[in-house]
Amino acid sequence: MLKEYIDKLDEREKKIILLRYYRDKTQSEVAQILGISQVQVSRLESKILAGLKEKLS
Repeated sequence: MLKEYIDKLDEREKKIILLRYYRDKTQSEVAQILGISQVQVSRLESKILAGLKEKLS
């Protein structure tokens, strides 16, 4: 079910999840890799996790 949810994310959201949770990168490191701010990474990550929580409940 988790893989299904991740597969439905857009490319940037997938990269955020993969870098944060599979490659143990910080939000700042992810921001630098993607060329966005740490605040944007934080917001996107929160949105993604809220969506996942909703799907799993």
